[in-house]
Amino acid sequence: KGMDADAPLREIIGNGDSYQAMMWASLLAVLVAGVLSVGQRILSLNEVVDAWYAGVRSMLLAVIILVLAWALSNVNEVLHTADFLVSTLGEALDPPLLPTLIFVLAAFTAFATGSSWGVMGVVMPLAVPLSWAVLTANGMTGAEGMAIFYATVAAVLAGAVWGDHCSPISDTTILSSLASECDHIDHVRTQLPYALLVGIVAIGVGSLPVAYGYYLWWQGLLASGVVLLLVLLVFGRNADKSAPVADPMGDKTAAKAAV
Repeated sequence: KGMDADAPLREIIGNGDSYQAMMWASLLAVLVAGVLSVGQRILSLNEVVDAWYAGVRSMLLAVIILVLAWALSNVNEVLHTADFLVSTLGEALDPPLLPTLIFVLAAFTAFATGSSWGVMGVVMPLAVPLSWAVLTANGMTGAEGMAIFYATVAAVLAGAVWGDHCSPISDTTILSSLASECDHIDHVRTQLPYALLVGIVAIGVGSLPVAYGYYLWWQGLLASGVVLLLVLLVFGRNADKSAPVADPMGDKTAAKAAV
């Protein structure tokens, strides 16, 4: 809308309304799925409506979390939280530390809340102006500064996903333990060391050395992979197949066997 017909495809997509696109795409997907299911006699119309209702109900918690995250983001905007952080930390922070600090902040917040999308919506509006103010205060608006700026934006996403993956109250963690039929706490306890190792190596071997210019990003990526492989080879152990495994469905299995 309002664009030249000869505009490049990249510019057209960049100026599109993503909210409208996702809303119409979701609506059309529901209609097509319903028509195909009824038309092929896979489901009746009532069953399609029941399935749609069950899907909406399963996403209700995620929608509530997103709405609350957007509300908190609006509160931060009204309170000028970003401006406060910029004025307080703009000249005090060392620019190469920004990606790591933002990663840790997003990770701990996502771990505590169990939501990656909510953390992205809250931390991103704070991290972007803060990182730009820190870079501007230190005269780093060139290629080196933009690399740190992009890394800071990426750190919000990476930290949010990392914290959400490790959180015991995350929907992904809960669904993983349910799908694999294992004890939820055991699932959290066994996946946490791997995630912590990756996070520590990413910071110590990748983020900090690359930000301070010790080597290039691809060298940091390669070095991180080598370190992770070495740790796995040195400290990794095969699972003890003779150890008894608790069956979370044991009672139900026994009941079925008795019947």
